[in-house]
Amino acid sequence: MGNFLSNITVLENSNTTTASSTVLGLLNKTSTTTTALVTTVVLAGSIVLLSPKRRKSLQKSLSLEALTLYVLTNHRSAVVTIFGLPLSLMFDWALRLRSSYIAIFRSAPHLHDDRVRAIQTQVRDRPDKLAPLCTARPGWMSISLSYRTYKKKWNAIEMPLYDILSIDLEEKIVRVEPFVSIGQLTHALNPKGYTLPVVPEMDDLTIGGLINGTGIESSSHRYGLFHEIITELELLLGDGTVVIATADNEYSDLFHAIPWSYGTIALLLSAKLRLIPCKKYVKLTYTPHNTKEGYIQHMRQLSGEFDNNGDDDKTTNPMFVEGLAYSLNKGVVMAGDFVDEVPKGGYINSLSLWHKPWFYKHVQKILQRDEKVEYIPLRDYYHRHSQSLFWEMELMIPIGNNPIFRWLLGWLMPPKVSFLKLSQTEQTRRLTEETHVAQDFLVPTRNMGSFLELCDDEFDRVYPLWLCLHSHKPLPGSLLKDPANGKKEEMYIDIGVYGLPRCVHEQHPEKFDMKRSMRSVLFALQKLDGFQMLYADVFFNRDEFEQMFRHGPYRQLRQKYKADTGAFKEVYDKMSVVL
Repeated sequence: MGNFLSNITVLENSNTTTASSTVLGLLNKTSTTTTALVTTVVLAGSIVLLSPKRRKSLQKSLSLEALTLYVLTNHRSAVVTIFGLPLSLMFDWALRLRSSYIAIFRSAPHLHDDRVRAIQTQVRDRPDKLAPLCTARPGWMSISLSYRTYKKKWNAIEMPLYDILSIDLEEKIVRVEPFVSIGQLTHALNPKGYTLPVVPEMDDLTIGGLINGTGIESSSHRYGLFHEIITELELLLGDGTVVIATADNEYSDLFHAIPWSYGTIALLLSAKLRLIPCKKYVKLTYTPHNTKEGYIQHMRQLSGEFDNNGDDDKTTNPMFVEGLAYSLNKGVVMAGDFVDEVPKGGYINSLSLWHKPWFYKHVQKILQRDEKVEYIPLRDYYHRHSQSLFWEMELMIPIGNNPIFRWLLGWLMPPKVSFLKLSQTEQTRRLTEETHVAQDFLVPTRNMGSFLELCDDEFDRVYPLWLCLHSHKPLPGSLLKDPANGKKEEMYIDIGVYGLPRCVHEQHPEKFDMKRSMRSVLFALQKLDGFQMLYADVFFNRDEFEQMFRHGPYRQLRQKYKADTGAFKEVYDKMSVVL
């Protein structure tokens, strides 16, 4: 997962005069609106953070609004630690209460059809037939790291679809509505001894977002991206018609086109997903490597790429495969499998305990030792990167992995993504856009080495990198291009680049040109038969975007199902484009 975090280090070390003039200049160009709650927090924070002399100087030059902006921007790390973590916890509790209210008073799987009819009425009776459709779920609640404002202008359809409709353990199928979250689903399934074949990292990710967009995890070398576990989709077309699409019925073309469509062909009403049996623990083997070739070759071997011979059965390979690269030539490869019991003498690592070291820091220590085996409770494994939001919390709270901090405040971690997005200023957003890399690139494993070298150079040593395999198969009618050379399947690797370039860490942000580097990487990615994930910022114009993603069949289906008559915009129109 990429991230929404801002460049703290640059502003933390700026002097008062520079920061003040920067803030004032920004205020002359844009009006910053903050909620009363955030204003209160910031003012309290300013009293704690600023010396009397500095505060007096600032009060002469900055208005109340500018002071608020100054503290949020220049002392974001301290404000988040002192005020943001408790407020984020309260925010999380409020969301949980909201979810509980929905579960108790509004959850009614037997009323699904009634709700669908109400949604149909909204679509058919919308006053502006030329304004595109979208869900009414607020943009700030999404886990997308970009800021997208299209919902303010479009027809926002209320879709109160939060229920797990049925769990059929005999058929190994679960039917869910689109706003069911991954956390909600794993809490319901795991105690029954079942799980989804692909369980993306964050609890708040919704099934609808994962189906319309995409999802990946360390089991994707075996099961593919999230859309590979779908067996049926219930969809609402732009004219209000409801259809059921499967891989082999009359709407099979629609079934294959929904993934990566980002809600630009139809609205998702429900989905059926495959289930697999699971066990209580994951036995995880960590293997350190001191060469790029070593960890690349190890991951490709574990994936079954070399010994599969086109057979779809990968059950002889590990259930989970993941890598973390700490430099171009140093990495740790992790292979895991389900187990019911921990053998005598085996070490149980309960990663979810508040005082535990951040997972990527724990893994990094293994570079200095031999291979290691641990037993991790299943849900702890699924959410191993949640506590530190991969490694982004080190930017937001540099002392977050300190043992004292973990024991005293670790139970407050991590802050809620949605809350942090709400509390950002225009300046931190601009700095994020200019200096903070947050991208996932999917490239064939045969080209993994050359692409890693490119990222190392263009992004000036952003590490760690997340390495996650996935089986890439043809998806007719979607934006995704087929595997090269007519193959029915090819092994790809997701290279997650999240963090600040070295020159930015060293206080020389002027040496990094985000747009130039990103465009250089994306053009090279195309030549290597790769593509980027679209939750992140897009640095292509429309024509360039259509070179990376296949639009011909996608547009034919939009025309066939009347999605192009004003009901839905194209994918590019929903992206956060930076040019």
